Amino acid sequence: MLTASLRLTGILNNGAEVSRSYYLAADFAEHGSGQASIIPLSLDAPMPDDNYLTVGYDGEEAALNAAAEAIKALPGNEGLEMRVVINAE
Repeated sequence: MLTASLRLTGILNNGAEVSRSYYLAADFAEHGSGQASIIPLSLDAPMPDDNYLTVGYDGEEAALNAAAEAIKALPGNEGLEMRVVINAE
């Protein structure tokens, strides 16, 4: 299992400073695939339709990367600076 903290910071179109945090947890799924759960830690943090993401290969690392990219692409998060910290096992 891999876990990571993801923090997005920047300035919105209206000029307001914003900081959003997410927690990601990934684990192996069947046949080398991986699944990552997305947990918002900020009240106003946009979320994808599903609170988890599954990838078909490359396991937990690929699932974490896919979840981070999905979060960064959400409306309201576009253009914000992203910092990811992988937590030690």
